[in-house]
Amino acid sequence: MVKAMRNLRQLVILLLCGLAALFFAIPIFITFTNSFMSGFEILNRYTMDVLPTNYFYRLEVFPRIHFVRMAVMPDRVTFRQYFNLFQNTLYMNSLWNSIIITAPSAIGQLIVAVPAAYAFEFSKWRHKEKLFFVYIVVMLMPLPVVLVPQFVIAGFLGISESIFAVILPAVFGPFGVFLLRQFMKNLQYECIEAAKLDGAGNLRILTGIVSPLLKPAIAALALLTFIDYWNVVDQAIVFIKDPVFEPLSVALSRFRNNYDIVFAASFFYMLPALLVFLYGQEQLVEGMKMSGLK
Repeated sequence: MVKAMRNLRQLVILLLCGLAALFFAIPIFITFTNSFMSGFEILNRYTMDVLPTNYFYRLEVFPRIHFVRMAVMPDRVTFRQYFNLFQNTLYMNSLWNSIIITAPSAIGQLIVAVPAAYAFEFSKWRHKEKLFFVYIVVMLMPLPVVLVPQFVIAGFLGISESIFAVILPAVFGPFGVFLLRQFMKNLQYECIEAAKLDGAGNLRILTGIVSPLLKPAIAALALLTFIDYWNVVDQAIVFIKDPVFEPLSVALSRFRNNYDIVFAASFFYMLPALLVFLYGQEQLVEGMKMSGLK
C-alpha cells in the first residue's frame, strides 16, 4: 500500500512537471512555427491596425473591428522570413556583436575564476576568507547597484562607451570564483598534499590535478556565463551608446514591427542559447550537484 502511494505520488509529480514544461515550451514552439508565415499573414493576424483584409463587420457593436488571431501553424508555409533575415545587415551585425561580447566573457571568466578559486581554497593567506566574503557581498548585490561603480571605473579607464565595459565585469565576476570554490571543497586535500611532497608546484597541481577534476563545474560555469551574457540587456543599454555595436538582445526590439522577419528573428536569437543548454544540461546538473549548490 505504501509503495503504491509512493508510486502514485511520483506519477502525479511527473505529470505536473510535464505540464509545466509543456506550458513553458508553448511560446518557443509558436515562435518557431510562426517563423514560417509570410509577412502578409503576420500583418493580418497580429497587427494592431484595422485593415481591409482582417476586420470583422459588427454594426451593432463597432462598424469595423480587428481581433488578433494567433495561429499555431501558418496557412501557407514559406521560408521567406529566414531568407529576408539573413539578408538584413542590421540583424547580422547585432548577432556578431552578441558573439563578440559572449565568447570573451565566458572564456575570460574561466581563465580568471579557476586560479582564483584555487587560491581561495588552498592558499594559506590568513585574510582570504575576509576577501572571499567581499566576493559574496558583491555577488548578492542587485545589478543596478553594481552598475554604478562599474560605470565610474569604465569612465576612469576610458571604455565607458564600448563593449569592453560589458566584457571586463563579466571576466572578473565573482560568481565563477564562488561556484568553483564550492566544487573544490569536495576534492580530497590529501591528493594536493601528496603532489606537493612529490615536488609539484601550484601551477602543476592546478593544471594536472585540480583542473581535470573541475570539468563538470567548468562546463556548468561556461554554460551559465554564456546564457547570462547572450541575454545581456542592462549593461549593454548603459555602456553601449552606438547602435552599430548593440548586441542582439538589445537590437531585437527594433524588429518588432518588421513583419517580414519578426518571428524568424526571435527564434534565431533564442536558438544558440537553446542548443547550448540542450547540449550541456547534463554537465550543468552534475556541476551544480557536485558543487553543493541547490
